[in-house]
Amino acid sequence: DGVRHQGRGRISAHQGFEFFDTNSMVDVARETAREAVDMLSAKPSPSGSMPVVIDHGWGGVLMHEAVGHGLEADFIYKGTSIYADKLGKKVGTELVTLVDDSSWPNARGTYEFDDEGSIGKRNVLIENGVVTGFMQDLISSRMLKMEPTGNGRRESFRYYPIPRMTNTFLDNGESNPADIISSTPKGLFVKALSGGSVDTISGQFNFVVREAYLIENGKITTPVSGATLIGKGIDVLQNIDAVGNDLDIGPGICGKDQWVPVTAGLPTVRVASGITVGGSA
Repeated sequence: DGVRHQGRGRISAHQGFEFFDTNSMVDVARETAREAVDMLSAKPSPSGSMPVVIDHGWGGVLMHEAVGHGLEADFIYKGTSIYADKLGKKVGTELVTLVDDSSWPNARGTYEFDDEGSIGKRNVLIENGVVTGFMQDLISSRMLKMEPTGNGRRESFRYYPIPRMTNTFLDNGESNPADIISSTPKGLFVKALSGGSVDTISGQFNFVVREAYLIENGKITTPVSGATLIGKGIDVLQNIDAVGNDLDIGPGICGKDQWVPVTAGLPTVRVASGITVGGSA
């Protein structure tokens, strides 16, 4: 009938061929094929404000784009981030702890030292809903009179280092992922996101959803297509009411005038409100 859908899968790490001892390309191919087949029967996505449950793993790109970029310190000292005046202030629920960690073992964004020689480490950006720090290079740390955090990165010798994310994730909560779904009477389950954009000044974001399903009576049911997620990063943080205990990360690449390898991640998360779903139904 001419209907097509593209599945997508990827694995990547900062290590040698031993990576393939515990990671199977066959499994990745099967999961990619499953997505493509499942979404062939997708119905048009509903639209409007509704609870959104985001699957663990690469769904963390929502945090990377909608929140993480606004916590990069060059945007902070220039006053072009919605978080510029938020240090020490509450921006999310107590379930929200956002971390950037360049010391995560073998992850795509991992390194010992950044491109300015500062030691890479775990940086807690938001703890229990309160902004506790920013991602700094040497210049921004001097401008803000704060310590460098080991986030000065550049694509190659042709570029100046600037504050960049590494392995950025929403930290684990205590909820069982199955319980998050079963306690959601109606909503959208987002399994995979595609491209997106964010305005760091306002925090406004727009994401294309690649794979999603309806949640009906606490169960994942019909696959839907054509969905977009629209909202503001702070609104998302303030409406997270359930965080799972199944943190996972996924590999990617991040562009900010230059390209660097990163990972993004989260556990299964429910955003009770604050996200508008764009759809065609």
